[in-house]
Amino acid sequence: MGTGQIRELLHEYINQADERLINLMYAMVQADLKEEGFGLSETHKKVLDERLAAHQTDPSEGSSWEEVKSRIRKQL
Repeated sequence: MGTGQIRELLHEYINQADERLINLMYAMVQADLKEEGFGLSETHKKVLDERLAAHQTDPSEGSSWEEVKSRIRKQL
């Protein structure tokens, strides 16, 4: 089912929905709009900058993606 078809079905559904459902859908859209403005805090930016600097200083330090996946799978 394509996006256009989904939009049409949603429009039809919304036109027939009760007030409770309309309010729930509206709240979901508002929450989604707020998430789009998500940004990193200064603390998180600092941590990422520190990790990037550490990697640039010694790129061989750390684990490969395969090693990381293997460790995670062993814990499951």
